[in-house]
Amino acid sequence: DLSCRIIERAQAEGTLRTDITAEDLAFIVWAHTRVSEATHAIDPRVWRRYLAWTPDGFRAGAAPPLPVPPLRPRRVLRAQLRLGRHRSW
Repeated sequence: DLSCRIIERAQAEGTLRTDITAEDLAFIVWAHTRVSEATHAIDPRVWRRYLAWTPDGFRAGAAPPLPVPPLRPRRVLRAQLRLGRHRSW
């Protein structure tokens, strides 16, 4: 899968944290989607502010270890299905 290859390449280069997974990125996208949904009618540009912070958390280097392991693909799917059932719009 392309996203996994991109992640692996960035981790091999030393630019991306070694503990980031494709599943982590899916949750980040969902989080940004929710911010965009919540703020679009108020200020359709504000999502850019929160998106700008995201790369800092992905950078390798002095990043502290993450407190818990990532969800694996099957559990991500369960979360997606749960999110789909609880959408308010």
